[in-house]
Amino acid sequence: MTLSRLIGNHPRDEQEVNRRKRSGLKSPKHVGLSRFYRMATDADALRFTFVRNPYARLVSAWADKFHGKPLVAGDPFVDCYLAWRAEFDPTLPAGPEYTLSFADFAIFASLTAGRRIDAHWQLQDDIATMPGIHLNLIGRMEQFSSDISRVLDFARAGASITKSAATPLNESKHVPYGDLYDTQTAHRVYGSYERDFDKFSYARAIPQT
Repeated sequence: MTLSRLIGNHPRDEQEVNRRKRSGLKSPKHVGLSRFYRMATDADALRFTFVRNPYARLVSAWADKFHGKPLVAGDPFVDCYLAWRAEFDPTLPAGPEYTLSFADFAIFASLTAGRRIDAHWQLQDDIATMPGIHLNLIGRMEQFSSDISRVLDFARAGASITKSAATPLNESKHVPYGDLYDTQTAHRVYGSYERDFDKFSYARAIPQT
């Protein structure tokens, strides 16, 4: 949303910002491979990404994409779960009488974290690591306001864009993290996402807020 505003567009919500015609943001294929490569490796370019505590990230993905949905075909995220469930763990629930608990989602996400089936629970290290492209800023969602300001300062953004970037959007509704993680679930998630914990310096302890 912030990057779209930088180039003069004003998508109103998550659905619009994910449509490139509305956001105006270009993918590498729109720019052209050769030009994109020159930009991505330019010494003066700012190459950045944002990461999130793996524990919090999984809770957010579950709350936003699965919580309360019956496990039947028709929703793209449930369809993804159903398509891969049989291969990885057919004992996981399925059918109109079931919804996906966080504990069961943690099992599914942990089993598929390295398979690149969905970026919402894929290992962040797999997303952020690109051969030949060095990131010179890795921001954290936990301190988004201060870290995005470094991007906006680089882009010479105006005060109104900087202020709006600090406003949270699409916040997931859920109970505190500690109420969702038992010892077994925390151990499973840490084991599957250990590379993210280590590379991005997140503590093994469950965040309390």
